[in-house]
Amino acid sequence: MDARKLHSTQRKSMDTCGDPYLLQDVPYETAVCKRCRAIYQNKRWCMDEELYQKMSEWKGLNKILCPACQKIKDKFPGGIVTLKGAFLKEHKGEILNLIKNEEQRAIAFNPLERIMGINDIDDGMELTTTNEKLAQRIGKSVYKAYQGKVGYKWSQDTKLLRVEWKR
Repeated sequence: MDARKLHSTQRKSMDTCGDPYLLQDVPYETAVCKRCRAIYQNKRWCMDEELYQKMSEWKGLNKILCPACQKIKDKFPGGIVTLKGAFLKEHKGEILNLIKNEEQRAIAFNPLERIMGINDIDDGMELTTTNEKLAQRIGKSVYKAYQGKVGYKWSQDTKLLRVEWKR
């Protein structure tokens, strides 16, 4: 069998596999996350503080952990971004602001895309995200703003992306 075709098949099945943390066959139509206040309604998650305040007065409201908060609790990242190099040390504050801004843009579109944690490591820092899309966008944003070298490594068997940037 042609190796390119095998790789294509593996990638295709990878793309169709779902996130095990996303709610499947939910017995209720509306719920709120008891930790972050995200609202589940019409099979979608959103952040709306005004709606949350109205809904919090409802009796019998389903209060659950949203998939992002559950991943954070379980320490189950979807993305790992490693940033290294002397440039990072000199511009750490600027780069962190860029990363936080990218997270805020992502949350506005999908509240399940979040940064789980940021840790200092030898010669840099490592951050974890709740999904691979946010990790990829952070890698692209840092590269676009500061150049350097960036690499992406998708896992073949799980929904995980490792991003490595260095300058």
